[in-house]
Amino acid sequence: MRKSDDRQIFDKWLADNYSKLCTYAERLHRENRDLVHHTYLRIVTLQGVDLSKVMINPLPYFKRAMFREATHDKGGGFKKHYEIYETFDKDLPYEYDLSKALRAENFQLAVDRLSWFDGTVMMLYCDGYNLTKVAREAGIKEQVLHTSLSRSRSKLIKHFNK
Repeated sequence: MRKSDDRQIFDKWLADNYSKLCTYAERLHRENRDLVHHTYLRIVTLQGVDLSKVMINPLPYFKRAMFREATHDKGGGFKKHYEIYETFDKDLPYEYDLSKALRAENFQLAVDRLSWFDGTVMMLYCDGYNLTKVAREAGIKEQVLHTSLSRSRSKLIKHFNK
């Protein structure tokens, strides 16, 4: 069989068993469909994976691969990229200060007018992300992020000083 035939058979199997896989993935991660899609992409793009051998017993293979992706930092990086943050069970306090809310909305509107990259870097910075870590994970130079942040700050200062 050709590789494309193996891929078509695997794709059909995945479509037929998608809901079963999503149900299993719910036990591993809140974003169950993303986990199934991520695992599928890892299997079909990983070097050395013979889909004809996978199709001998595909369900256990796929479940094992999902478990590995959801629980291990190495590999496809699903766990690293889909961190689950604690959610608050309590209601957030209501903001009575209307001027503070208007300033925050004004800031967001000004950031939206920046270029996509500069706006994204600014929002990551405002959300408390470590730009050094972001640069390392994105595979870009740290100086690029700091230059973007500096450029964005000066544009925002000019905008709010008008």
